[in-house]
Amino acid sequence: MGISGSDAADGERFSTSDARLVLAELMTGQTGVKITGTAIPDMSDDEIVEVKGLISEYCVAVLPNQPLTPEEHVAFARRLDPITFTPGEVPHPQWPDINEVHLPSTSTLPPSNGFHTDTSFVERTPSYTCLLPRKISSHGGDTVFANQYMAYEALSPVMQRMLKGVRFKHNAAQLKRLDEAPQEPVWHPAVRTHPITGRKAIYITQPSRCNEVEGMRPKESANLLEFLYAHCQHVYAMYRHRWQPNDVVIWDNRCTLHAGVFDHGDEERLMHRVMCQGEAPYET
Repeated sequence: MGISGSDAADGERFSTSDARLVLAELMTGQTGVKITGTAIPDMSDDEIVEVKGLISEYCVAVLPNQPLTPEEHVAFARRLDPITFTPGEVPHPQWPDINEVHLPSTSTLPPSNGFHTDTSFVERTPSYTCLLPRKISSHGGDTVFANQYMAYEALSPVMQRMLKGVRFKHNAAQLKRLDEAPQEPVWHPAVRTHPITGRKAIYITQPSRCNEVEGMRPKESANLLEFLYAHCQHVYAMYRHRWQPNDVVIWDNRCTLHAGVFDHGDEERLMHRVMCQGEAPYET
């Protein structure tokens, strides 16, 4: 079963060996877990609790060989947390809870969209993002995930103390319908506490959406954000996913950065994205 934040704060961590109802296998040392053993539509409530615990502890989970319909995809995400949708993005015309991510030839795309957390420019940010491929390329097109617990824990105690109580400004950018997104920025803690694991993670995103530290002069702010954004991308804290048909990949935006690798050449890719509503970020 999953753990509560108070349990985690007391030093008890939920690991793959604690899972009793699903099969869980680490994909790297601390980031990424493969979950098998049960078809998603048949999962019990207790299995869903274990899945949430595993995602929140290891940042990203892969559930292979899960041929979900769009309706099943949305229903599964709704069992994790209530559904939300990114303001300024375009919903699928048939399934309004689904954001259709169409990735055409890389000749029309930037080399990378940069490491980011989804939809940080709202008051209550997403908890989980659940991505399902509908059309994949024969090569390339991986997604890379970076563990932000590890990023925080790698900071010196001095830097950890300095960041306590610090807030970053998050604003909308790079959306299909930017005029429909919130026009006022929001301020979130630089370090947030995870409500399930009780662990702390750096909460930052790409520079176009996170570009000011509250109370700092512009140069101080720019230097701190540049350092932290680079620091959050250590290779040893990453999991790189090579997509296969019917992979269901879920990540926890509260403790994870991710980036798509646009190296699939002229082959078209199509993904379905469903997001879950989380809490307003907080630090304890």
